[in-house]
Amino acid sequence: MSDTKTMELTTKPERNLTVALGHALPKIMEVAAPNVKADEAWLMRTKMELLGSEAANLLTTQKGVETAIKSIVKAATNGISFGALKPQAYFVPRDGAIGLDVSRHGRAAVAVYGPGAVLSVIPELIEVFQNDGTRMDQSTGEIIFPKGGIDPFGERGQLVGWMMRMEYKDGRQPRVMHVSVKDVTWILEHYGIKGNPARTKSPKEMMEKTAVKKLLDDAYAEATGRAQKAVDDLDDDPEPAPIINRDPASRMGDRLDRAAGGMKQAEPAPEPEPVVEDDPEPEAASGSEAEDERPEELFK
Repeated sequence: MSDTKTMELTTKPERNLTVALGHALPKIMEVAAPNVKADEAWLMRTKMELLGSEAANLLTTQKGVETAIKSIVKAATNGISFGALKPQAYFVPRDGAIGLDVSRHGRAAVAVYGPGAVLSVIPELIEVFQNDGTRMDQSTGEIIFPKGGIDPFGERGQLVGWMMRMEYKDGRQPRVMHVSVKDVTWILEHYGIKGNPARTKSPKEMMEKTAVKKLLDDAYAEATGRAQKAVDDLDDDPEPAPIINRDPASRMGDRLDRAAGGMKQAEPAPEPEPVVEDDPEPEAASGSEAEDERPEELFK
């Protein structure tokens, strides 16, 4: 990635981000997913999402700027988009760094539509109640419902967990992923944001969101791993495609101008340091496109 360690930081988060993006833009565009490269407004929406987040104040620190760029590269590599009605990711503060929190919608999009996609369809979320008799057969990758179906108005008992049937693009046998209410409660208690009003206002929705993210963990991790491998293979190319020798800050400014339709920009950034590339940060094992008319069964 382009070197941002020699940047002269100011007290203005927007200016620091603009200069850092100027340094990193060639690398971002090199590793970006096809949908990101085709979307001229992607960079503007990403920048506005970050500046409007709780992590924006960290852009006045070296660690904040460096980790922000790493998070943007991660989003671009996997085809994650910002500004959709159903957000795919958020920039969040993490111990002085700026991280990328990928939502259930983002995980589904990466796993099904991203450059490293592994699933053929967005899986349906199945609620499992105590008295339903719903089971799974992992030897065939099937969810087995009771004969005659489920009576939605009967005494179904307590909600005990969720299931998803994963169907894969490469034709491998489907798998049934499952998670219990007990496990989701533990995740929220240990990893959820303390004092989050959504947990008290809509506890059922928070449980469901967490369940979906957990159920998609393996597919999302595999998809991001495949996308990262493609980037690594690109970096290992003995004859990389030449990069046009043009001021990256100027090029980024042109993109932002086009995306904003002539919107007035912040004061111009100083002349950036020469671009120095190194290897992108590897994708960590877990933890796109704007929303269109794709199926969203599990989110209804």
